[in-house]
Amino acid sequence: MDIQKEDKQQTLYEKLEEYSKSDFYPFHMPGHKRTIFKEINLSPYLYDITEIDGFDNLHHPEEIIKQRLEQVSEFYKSKKSYYLVNGSTCGIMSAISAVTEQKKTVILARNSHKSSYNTVFLLNLKTEYIYPDYIADYGINGGITPENVAKFLGEYGNIQEIAAFFITSPTYEGVVSDIEGIAEILHKWGIPLIVDEAHGAHFSMNPYFPESALHKGADLVIQSLHKTLPAFTQTAMIHIGRGSLVDSEKLERYLAIYQSSSPSYVLMAGIDRCMQLMMDEERRKNLFQVYIESLEAFREKCGQFKYFKLLQFNAGYGMYDYDKSKLVIIPDLHYYNGRKLYQVLLDKYHLQMEMASERYIIAMTSIGDTEDGFKRLYTALEELEREIRFSIKYKFLYEDQQEKSTDCNESKSLKSVLPVKKSGKAIVCKNIREASEQEYDIMLWKQARGKISAEFVYLYPPGIPILAPGEIITGEIIEDILRYHQMGLNVQGMSDEECQTIRVVRENWKPVDFGQVKF
Repeated sequence: MDIQKEDKQQTLYEKLEEYSKSDFYPFHMPGHKRTIFKEINLSPYLYDITEIDGFDNLHHPEEIIKQRLEQVSEFYKSKKSYYLVNGSTCGIMSAISAVTEQKKTVILARNSHKSSYNTVFLLNLKTEYIYPDYIADYGINGGITPENVAKFLGEYGNIQEIAAFFITSPTYEGVVSDIEGIAEILHKWGIPLIVDEAHGAHFSMNPYFPESALHKGADLVIQSLHKTLPAFTQTAMIHIGRGSLVDSEKLERYLAIYQSSSPSYVLMAGIDRCMQLMMDEERRKNLFQVYIESLEAFREKCGQFKYFKLLQFNAGYGMYDYDKSKLVIIPDLHYYNGRKLYQVLLDKYHLQMEMASERYIIAMTSIGDTEDGFKRLYTALEELEREIRFSIKYKFLYEDQQEKSTDCNESKSLKSVLPVKKSGKAIVCKNIREASEQEYDIMLWKQARGKISAEFVYLYPPGIPILAPGEIITGEIIEDILRYHQMGLNVQGMSDEECQTIRVVRENWKPVDFGQVKF
């Protein structure tokens, strides 16, 4: 290594310092939006300690941490609440572990976060999937309905095998399921309901937003404070509902396993200050009032656009409620796909979105956002709208311009994002642990059709598997994955980072007749 050359390279700290002084605006997590709240102005080096006298221990709280957790639990009206310094990931893993035993069955919503699948792998659990409704026009998962849950249980062979139901509400796009209805059905069978509410930490903080699953009958609720509240990245909480079927001691055992044995006092102090801010009723009310006024004004003004839509509440598609803090911007696909719009907003307007999908982008908002931030995003979309109208008036077709592009990802992307049919249900032949640990072959995608996957494939963000170990690789799945990769979306999970090959289970396995499914 050339040390002199290495010394000249920019360090991560220097890059962050430079970025903090730039005009790039964060329509992404964390929820503090790099804004200094007077209540949360922490200097990390001054507050970074270990478990010294007088400062308690997160894994065995007896003093100040215990007192704060009791106050937080009272605020949330939970049976018990816990600080998480390893993010919602450790909360999800602890929750599933606390309600299951090895080789038991967990029912996962198929749009669950990868951490739930990783827990299934670690515990060697059996899985069955329940599927949310699907908004085909936009390629967005809807919600899960109590009717679908009741139907699922009615068709399930041995309900006694089910250790827990795990669903995500709200989704990344803000779709909220009927938790109360689902919990009521599950509890009749003695089945606990775990809700990944990572994107709903702001729920119940103001009646403008949906009510938390914690108050709708869920047994365990996991929230990422850092996603939508002013808290540091990696901070989260897990709550036990007051009528929960879950053993708190078992949950605590797994929290001690999945969390660091040296929890950061900086992160815990950040959670503490965030909670203090939320528990100050007058201050919380004022912050949310200003935020909601800006958010509503933005949504109202965007209603005039013809070529850009915002996802709204829709009584269909399993959507029981909707989180309006999520700005899911859906462009007219004749002119922009999600990835192209994301890139234009970043490069031309210095607006950093949370994520890009095939057909939409997501801008995350919170009480940390400013009126100027909303104004910049609206102005950018307004300008792009005018450009489209101008191009139509003077017959400058975006498709022609794209065909002339030297970037193959862009030149073909508009053709690849026209509405496609809903992907079928996963065909599961092996459990995740079994498929992951068997011998495997590495194949090109075109050779892998009809084989059993030995690894995950998912888009990140949000980290929801397109394909999981043990599932059949169909032609439709291959087409989807290659299209995402061609567009420049973040396809991850495979050992081949270039997305040319996939690991498949090595075995003398012959395709089974699955009726109308085409491999």
